[in-house]
Amino acid sequence: MPGKSSADMSPTTRTILVLGGAGAQNSAVIRQLVKNENFSIKLLSRDITSTACRELEALPNVTLVQGDCYDEDTLVSVFQGADGCFVNTNGFAIGEKSEIFWGIRMYEIAYWAGVKHFVYSSLPYVSKKSGFNPKYRVPFADGKGKVVDYLKSQPTDKMAWTAIESGPYVESHLGNNWVPSPDENGVFVFRMPVGEHGASAYVSLSDMGWFTRYIFEHPKEFEADLLSVGIEHASGETVAKAFTAVTGKPARFEPLELSKVAAAWSDKKIGLAGSPGFDDPTLKTRAEHFVPWFTIWSESGGNKGLWTKDYGRLDRIFPGRNKTVEQWMRSVDYDGKSMGDVLKTGLD
Repeated sequence: MPGKSSADMSPTTRTILVLGGAGAQNSAVIRQLVKNENFSIKLLSRDITSTACRELEALPNVTLVQGDCYDEDTLVSVFQGADGCFVNTNGFAIGEKSEIFWGIRMYEIAYWAGVKHFVYSSLPYVSKKSGFNPKYRVPFADGKGKVVDYLKSQPTDKMAWTAIESGPYVESHLGNNWVPSPDENGVFVFRMPVGEHGASAYVSLSDMGWFTRYIFEHPKEFEADLLSVGIEHASGETVAKAFTAVTGKPARFEPLELSKVAAAWSDKKIGLAGSPGFDDPTLKTRAEHFVPWFTIWSESGGNKGLWTKDYGRLDRIFPGRNKTVEQWMRSVDYDGKSMGDVLKTGLD
């Protein structure tokens, strides 16, 4: 594991503000940030009494702040005194229009407040890569991609910026949504709508947290940069073979027809009533988000297509990362049972 660079690390405590609540990604990031004793973490959440917030508050150097990250007066207050910030807006809950506005507005307030490093949690602007083909338009990803396009136009002399790009959480996909079930012969079947030759660029939440901490520890290395993290582009067959290697149980992959899966999804909006943008038409339904999402993965076999990742770069930064789905399964003692609902964003 790479060590700290004396050229990058500050000798004094630095305050890092985390925006976006205590969800899956932010919790993973905070659990990594506290491993650096020079960091003091301030988490803004609308409900600091939640179980997730209380668990994070029990960690060293974590302070909870009650407030809504989609409220300008609150942002003006909490950004003051922060040296760095991790911004993870929720396109599911607020819609693409609000996500673009708040991503940009958060940057502006951070710049004014004297923040030195703005780290933005992103997803790729895939529909732009496709020539804006509606077939590949993933609203919760496009909104973040548009904010990154804005960041690319900003200077770095006063406040550096970095975008860290995630992807489908392996904990959510294999640990909840697409857990295998045994057939009549006792073979565990992974049924997923990724196509026979597709592949998902899975992201481990623990690795997402590790790379975020490393970015804050080495700001110059990632100035005006985008780092796309992930485990590997794993096909359904790869997942099934990994399961057998880890558990010794027979397994196979069975592609699901995406249109049939989409028909079974609820047609209601994903977000939570009361969130900014909930009544706006840019807040889409489950099918409107995930049909193009899985269409992309069905065309991504072999780390090809519209959404690719530089795994070699990730290896150079973090040789100890999860490099295969099998490694991830071993790290969490994966047995094919549900790991619980990772996303807390009104998906049902």
